[in-house]
Amino acid sequence: MSQVQKPIRFCCALLLVSSLCWAADNQVTRKSLRGLSGVNVLVEPLSAQAKQDGLNEVDIQKDVELKLRLAGIRVLTEKESLDTPGGPYLYVLASDVLTGGIYAVSIRVGLCQSVYLERDPSSFIAGAETWSIQSVATIGRNKLAELRDSIKDDVDTFLNAYLSVNPKK
Repeated sequence: MSQVQKPIRFCCALLLVSSLCWAADNQVTRKSLRGLSGVNVLVEPLSAQAKQDGLNEVDIQKDVELKLRLAGIRVLTEKESLDTPGGPYLYVLASDVLTGGIYAVSIRVGLCQSVYLERDPSSFIAGAETWSIQSVATIGRNKLAELRDSIKDDVDTFLNAYLSVNPKK
């Protein structure tokens, strides 16, 4: 198996496994975005190798928050999010594996919020993912910082979903 095939196979396997538990972007999941007054942004820590190769959480956090603000979506602090009904936050995860100078990366952007089960309203689920988008990418080690553009593209998908149910007035 070539050095290029390994990351591609990894991405396919990662996408298959992760697709078993994601909320997705569709008309049903978009309804969960209706009425949100803002979101907190949570960027999961990256691998030490990814940080060494030029991708870091601080830049991703700034990119996501800027896109939200430019779209007119309020960026909440962690405390504001906890004080907001549902405690909404936008979750960003970039899971990576480096093989032979090429990264295979699974990117996930999801909206998490607290929900109650319809069949049992006394059952409260904190931080349930109600909307998400996932993508995979392969990128050379020396160009890893460019992965920020893929993450911003996924945030754009979130913005389009959000604006489809929260039109600007």
